[in-house]
Amino acid sequence: MKRGPILTTALLLALTPAITHAQEFGVKAGAAFGNVSNKGVLPGSLEGRAGFSGGLTIATTPKIIGLGIEGLYTQTGVKTPQGVLSNGRELDYIDLPAYLRFMIPTPSIKPYAFLGPQVSFEVRCKSASDTDCPDLEPSGEERNQTTYAGIVGAGLRFGSSGGFSVEGRYVYGLTNLKLGTITEDESYKTRTFMILGGISF
Repeated sequence: MKRGPILTTALLLALTPAITHAQEFGVKAGAAFGNVSNKGVLPGSLEGRAGFSGGLTIATTPKIIGLGIEGLYTQTGVKTPQGVLSNGRELDYIDLPAYLRFMIPTPSIKPYAFLGPQVSFEVRCKSASDTDCPDLEPSGEERNQTTYAGIVGAGLRFGSSGGFSVEGRYVYGLTNLKLGTITEDESYKTRTFMILGGISF
């Protein structure tokens, strides 16, 4: 049996407590700075991609330990500098992270940290020539369009019931996209740093 459906099912089961006990809803949006684990040995052949990330959040009320889930549209991947021939990919995903949150419940400003798994579903992929990415790679292997990652981050929340937040997070891709670069065909996994602002109700 393929690993993808098993991991997706496990993630959905892990989300159930957060959905059941959710008392806060909100929105988040900000900047995403994409990269990959292996860009090849030739310097300057690929550049990180700066894009947008934003969507909806569901979480338990602010306490020392809480749960949360999100649905985000995120732009990541790498791009090719003008005039350079290489195998860049601009990737847009629907990200579904689930996380365990640790918060210091001070009266006005609440520092917090979080970590957890993430599953992402590709909605757009553009190659260096600005064409749609093929479903099959030159090797004949099927391209992974559902990916898995781990997330870790920290932030500050302002206010008690509802309020604003600002946070940074790092998304460590675990799925080999099998895209290759100008010199390498291995270890092509996404790496994304995000800065997000949010408001909860």
